[in-house]
Amino acid sequence: MNLDLSDDQRELRATVASLFAKESSPERVRAAEPLGFDDALWQHVRAIGVPSMATTAGGATLVDLGVVCSEAGRALASAPVVESLVGVRLLDRLGACPDDVASGETIVTVAPIPARDGRFALVPAGAVAGVVVGLGGDELVAARDDAPGASPANLGSSPLADRTRTGDVTVVARGDAARAAYAAALDDWRVLLANGLVGAGRAALRLGVEYASTRVQFGAPIGSFQAVQQQLADVATALDGAELLALEAAWACDADPARFPLLAAMAFSFAAQTAHDAAGASLHFHGGYGFMLEYDVQLYFRRVTAWALALGGVQAATRRVGDVLAMNAPTVASVEPSATGGLDFRLGERAEAFRAEVRAFFAEHLTDDVVARVHETGTVHDWGLHRALAERGWLAASWPRELGGQERDPFEMVAFDEEVARAGAPMDGWGTTELVARTLSIVGSDEQKQRIIAPALRGEILVCLGYSEPDAGSDVASVVTRAVRDGDEWVVNGQKMFTTMAHESDYVFLLTRTNPDVPKHRGLTMFLVPLDAAGVEIAPVRTLGGERTNITFYNDVRVPDSARVGEVDGGWDVMTVALAFERNPTANGEEGRLLRRMLRWARETGAFNDVTMRDVLARVATETEVGRLLAYRMAWVSARGELPIVEGSEAKLFGSESFRRASADLLALLGPSGVLQRGEAGAPVDGWAEHAFRHAVVTTIYAGSSEIQRSIIAERGLGLPRSR
Repeated sequence: MNLDLSDDQRELRATVASLFAKESSPERVRAAEPLGFDDALWQHVRAIGVPSMATTAGGATLVDLGVVCSEAGRALASAPVVESLVGVRLLDRLGACPDDVASGETIVTVAPIPARDGRFALVPAGAVAGVVVGLGGDELVAARDDAPGASPANLGSSPLADRTRTGDVTVVARGDAARAAYAAALDDWRVLLANGLVGAGRAALRLGVEYASTRVQFGAPIGSFQAVQQQLADVATALDGAELLALEAAWACDADPARFPLLAAMAFSFAAQTAHDAAGASLHFHGGYGFMLEYDVQLYFRRVTAWALALGGVQAATRRVGDVLAMNAPTVASVEPSATGGLDFRLGERAEAFRAEVRAFFAEHLTDDVVARVHETGTVHDWGLHRALAERGWLAASWPRELGGQERDPFEMVAFDEEVARAGAPMDGWGTTELVARTLSIVGSDEQKQRIIAPALRGEILVCLGYSEPDAGSDVASVVTRAVRDGDEWVVNGQKMFTTMAHESDYVFLLTRTNPDVPKHRGLTMFLVPLDAAGVEIAPVRTLGGERTNITFYNDVRVPDSARVGEVDGGWDVMTVALAFERNPTANGEEGRLLRRMLRWARETGAFNDVTMRDVLARVATETEVGRLLAYRMAWVSARGELPIVEGSEAKLFGSESFRRASADLLALLGPSGVLQRGEAGAPVDGWAEHAFRHAVVTTIYAGSSEIQRSIIAERGLGLPRSR
């Protein structure tokens, strides 16, 4: 996997960005209105060879062209960059691209709506293009006109115009060939426009962040207000996902053609909505100033909406995703593609080989009895499965060999986690255990490493987390469970909420207060407390999602000083290390499992024929793909030896919030029978949608609530002033 552009693509981006910075300033953009065309800018675009890049001789990939379009969108370029690239690429593919069109001397565009009564309606760039390519009946024609029609006043100040299929007309393809070439051109357009919309969305977000960082109200920058931070964090996360999806779609054109039509539709749909949201949020946080035409943000708000509507807007794009899904298009890579450029969205051969092993393992070991037992008990852990994983060495799959591990890379572990989610394997106990083991590998004593890590990797013990208390949830520094030193021992008193897996675990990783006389973050100490120690009591708690968690009570529990992890009063530093291993976007895997079940059920029952059902499945499929890409980016950052703090928060935030939306929307579509639970006669999708609805909500809480993730993204990712 590689999510970096190639050196050539980065150089191309820098060249184009420099051009637009000089020749497409906000003043130039305004001067080009109302037509929305700057001929001087277009001549500069021609001079660096942009139109000819789309020819076979030019040799550019769709990723290369997407890079250009992203920068054009960022600068609101008053030039038909996307339209001309689509048109040149289409005519060149058919061997019918004249030299003056290939060079950009004559602007070409494509009519996104087939001709009616010989007229192409509201053609993008139709007011400045000398050639319009469009579908009329069974013919794909190129209509040349040196005197394009006038552009009507419109939202985006775009050079739209009606064009007629008369005059100098050349038929470039007929029949199935014409329809196929036209469909391919529209897919190209969706991808290139998606990249352009991402660029514009990023520029709009930057305006919003800059304004929120300096605009003072009530004695503080508005960017320090949590209500502002939360919305901008959502926008930033979605934009990162939209960029990944737009680039993946461009990459798939050559590398994974089976999925290209689906990814093209997804990319346009998601980018159009995200750019609209980014510009809308930025406009809103400018307050009344955002509505003044002298402020730039309104330009972005108008343009991104108008550009998307040229291809039918978000609703039409969503419908397109549903149509492609209805054709049973693959939702994940089904071929071994060849790499193109610098990007590669595959996990790699090693990861896919490991995936095959893991999938076969779960097919053998994750029996119906195991699944039934998990649902009956609410304990999302099975010791038989756990020990079988340990025997394979897969609990230690990513660990160093000297500790009994297999040193599998982050991409192999992504494949492993995806298969765990696909199978619905009950492994919650291992999640917390590995988190603690990882933390001990960095801050634990030699004795603790020997006592905990090796047995944990052998599948012999589990460790649960003891952080939350009745009055200390996300604000874990407010814990009041006390640990008081008594010679070589510590005496612990208090209680912990949500100590999930305590009834199956050997130890609890317990955060306590050891010094009440210093700032709350400085008076904490972490311990490894045996759960069979005298004075420990475990009380079960059943949850909305059907899982069992626990309340644990500690009454004069004595532990030796060797149970202390880190320094006395240094528990917050230990917590910081532990939190780095906690941002695991597992909800995306659960959403993917729900989507696969729903797609199969909808096809088998004919529910896919319902337009509303198809639209919702399209949105869920698109957001599932975005969540997957954000999780992949997290692994990619880790593989580079970096700590994916913001990337982890974005993956966790988007994955859990998307799962919550998906489960609610899909359940609503099932109607009255949707409330029937697993095992009940007549329960649609065997009750999985109902269970997902109950379970999804908690995924926005554990491993750091969505609000906490948004604060991290806003302050560490966007650089907004600190709130509190």
